[in-house]
Amino acid sequence: MIDGQTEAMAEAITTGSVQPIRSFVAHWAAVVEIERHPATARTYHRANYLANHAGAVQECRRHAATVAELYRAAYAVVNA
Repeated sequence: MIDGQTEAMAEAITTGSVQPIRSFVAHWAAVVEIERHPATARTYHRANYLANHAGAVQECRRHAATVAELYRAAYAVVNA
């Protein structure tokens, strides 16, 4: 988190825009929303683990799709 915050601040300074900071906050709001719901967080973390340790591309894609679906849903809730 700190690395992302530092990068967002540096990019904001370089570009003269607050958009990198807004993007950072929107991302972390989605992460917090996922973690607020234990069952969702378990599913999210398990799918992320399985995607990163999949033995086949199709298996990786299936788990990555679950991660993306959960992240998009959380992002929509907190950034509506």
